[in-house]
Amino acid sequence: MRSSPKFDLSISSMTKFYSLKKGFERISSIYMTDLDIRLNRKFYDKINTLKRRTSEYRSRIVRSKSFLKSASRLSKKDLQLKVQGLKERPTPKEAIFLLRNLLNSGVWIGRSSVKYIHSIVDFTSKGDNEELTPAQRSILKRVQQLNDIDEYDEEEIFKCIYDEMEYSHYYPEHKPLLTVPEIKCTLVLIPGVFNELFSSAAFERAAQHLQDKTGIKYFAPKVNGFKACSHNSKLLKEQIDEYVEKHPNEKLWLICYSKGGLDALHYLKENTELANDKILGISTIASPIMGSDHLNHKVIKFLNNVHNFSDTKMYKLLDNRSDDILAKEFQQSISSTYQRPWLRKNHNELPENLFYTALGFESEWYESHLWMVLTKAIFKSTMKNDGVVDAENSLYPYYFDRGINLGIMRGHHLVGTRSSFFCQEALLESLIIFLHYRGLVS
Repeated sequence: MRSSPKFDLSISSMTKFYSLKKGFERISSIYMTDLDIRLNRKFYDKINTLKRRTSEYRSRIVRSKSFLKSASRLSKKDLQLKVQGLKERPTPKEAIFLLRNLLNSGVWIGRSSVKYIHSIVDFTSKGDNEELTPAQRSILKRVQQLNDIDEYDEEEIFKCIYDEMEYSHYYPEHKPLLTVPEIKCTLVLIPGVFNELFSSAAFERAAQHLQDKTGIKYFAPKVNGFKACSHNSKLLKEQIDEYVEKHPNEKLWLICYSKGGLDALHYLKENTELANDKILGISTIASPIMGSDHLNHKVIKFLNNVHNFSDTKMYKLLDNRSDDILAKEFQQSISSTYQRPWLRKNHNELPENLFYTALGFESEWYESHLWMVLTKAIFKSTMKNDGVVDAENSLYPYYFDRGINLGIMRGHHLVGTRSSFFCQEALLESLIIFLHYRGLVS
């Protein structure tokens, strides 16, 4: 007969048993806790992602709705002024201005409406990445504290500043690491070639934003986008002299778009004494500083060939007209064959007390404004460009060591128009922050 198994019930054996049991329980508890933590983390990550996406979705709707309201309000105001102007001065010129504003307002409101509707129905857009890299966080912190940054160049620093300010505009719930400092100067907005086609000066929307937010004043002198630099230089002198006389204690900062940058450089070269005394600096945006190579295009070549008949009576009759109908001087002003030698010869004669910054744009044809798509098709270029200006021609050359090149950003040539969805407010804010960091404005 098989005997029953015997169990050791001594105290020592029982102690070992309970110790072993507790060990298994502890291991099981730890394992389950880690699993729970992983599951909880995954769950809360999903919740946080959903909250962030919802916040971004709400921010896009608020921004696009605000943009649509602004388009409607300003368009109504502009049209009322133009209708009043036509009543007081019933001339063909006023009628053309009214038609221009009707067209621009219709396009602006239409595009803004589409943008608003799209923001409502699109919940899938991921938006920009909120997380900063350690390098970006380091740059922003040192810019905020006005500490030196040696391992990054101006282009990298400026891009980091702009990305932060742009994100804060698109997503207002994000608290930016930088704030726009108060500066004591007046912005002078100098427009470019296409400005006559639009209802306001380039980047005026951003300047108005700064005025509302920080009290920074601005004014936009009148120049002719289709006239030569020598002509517009005189116009700038008249208007800036008049402004300085009325506001003798103000310092000026020239913000120049497209050909306005060339007009301003020619103005500065001819007015160094006043510039050194009253002007802090000049910032060019999408300006063909080194000229435009598009004048080699066959359409422009045809106009140039007309000038070969300069000895004919018909040419002299047209050439003597005050409106430069053959655009000879205008072509000269922006041609790279003229502007490159001009800058090389005159860069040392530009006022020495000023800062000089330059910024360019680049875009693919499908990213551009409709008009820029057409210019890209007509003026084909193998180089990076914004639809009008080749990117490398919008920066200062190596021999002009006072020039601060802020790089090439994504954008087409018309980002400065008030109907543009480009965050031009963030651009001007970033320029102020960068220049304040460099000690160039205060």
